[in-house]
Formats: sequence, structure tokens, C-alpha cells
Amino acid sequence: MAPRRRTTPRKTPRQDRARFTVDAILEAAAYILARDGWDRLTTNRVAERAGVNIASLYQYFPNKESIVAELQRRHRTRIRQASPDIRPALAAPRDLRGRLRALVDAAVREHRVEPALHRMFEDLPRSVRRHDAADEEHERRFWRTLIRPFLKNVPDPDLAVFLCRAAGHAAIHEAVIERPDLLEHPHFADEVTTLLVRYLRRPRRPS
Repeated sequence: MAPRRRTTPRKTPRQDRARFTVDAILEAAAYILARDGWDRLTTNRVAERAGVNIASLYQYFPNKESIVAELQRRHRTRIRQASPDIRPALAAPRDLRGRLRALVDAAVREHRVEPALHRMFEDLPRSVRRHDAADEEHERRFWRTLIRPFLKNVPDPDLAVFLCRAAGHAAIHEAVIERPDLLEHPHFADEVTTLLVRYLRRPRRPS
């Protein structure tokens, strides 16, 4: 088995000149990824595009994986900064549809932040996509807590919540990639909510 490549920066830039260098490297990598894709992204091409020598790049990033991981980390930070706390919105609705709609609205807002980067990251190999494990587990628990009390005729609640969350994310991700205009469509969030509600509150099966 090949050793896993390092995906963290070698050091954090402290001075303005160093931060400018790192920002130029990241901007260059994003440009190459968007235009040419993962396979044609190399540290040499990034350094050339950024206007820095390769030794300067390697001071901060050991490989292209670490550059892309930092791009994704900064993107997640910007999403968190742009996304309001949805807990007040979830406190009001006492029914399943209201809670799901609040969750869907929050996900749509997140995907409106730099949608081009969302599309670019979706094209990365699965092994390169970076997810915060703690954030993922917190979101899973959050969905279970909010939704489980409202399930109807669902044989396996944990499986249903998993599939519900996966389906909602998949619909929104697919819109970002194939139809970004749908993120502004007046009925998009409501239709996704309807899809999830119909799955989680279903008629009783005949015995």
C-alpha cells in the first residue's frame, strides 16, 4: 500500500510577504484546477502560474494534495462565516416539514457561497476531497435529533435519516454542478423538502 501523502501545510505564513506568496499559490492552483482538472495540476505549474520559484512553494506545501486541502479548508471557513446560525429557525417549526425546510434552506445558502469552487471540488478524486470528521458527525447527530421524533411507518429510523440527509445533499450538489441557476429558483428548496417529507412520513405497509 502506498504511503498516504501529507495534506497539511509545512508552515503557517506570518509576515505579509509570506501570506501574499501563499495566497498567490492557492489562487494559481484554483485556476489550474478549474481550467485543466486534477490530473494536470502539478506543483511546478502552480509555482509558474503564481510567479514564485518552486523552492518557495515547497516552503509551505509539500505536494499538490496539501495545496488543495488548504483550498478546501479556506472554502469551508468562508461558508461558516457566511452562514447564519440556523438554530433559531429550527426552534419555531414544530412539524417535520418546517424543520426539513430550515435544513434545506441552510444547505442551499451554503452552496451559494463560491459555487464554482463547489463544482471544482466535486471533480476531485474521492481520496483528495477533505471533510472535517467532527463536523460530519455533529451534522449527523443534528439531523437525527431533529427528525427522528416525526418519522412515520419507517422500519429503520437511523437508516432513513442517513438516506434522507444523503438525498438532500445529493440533490443540492447536483444542482450546483449541472444547474446552478436552480439555487435561485423559487420552488427548488420546497421541492427538495417535499421529496424528503414524503420519504420520512409514508403510508403503512399492508401486513
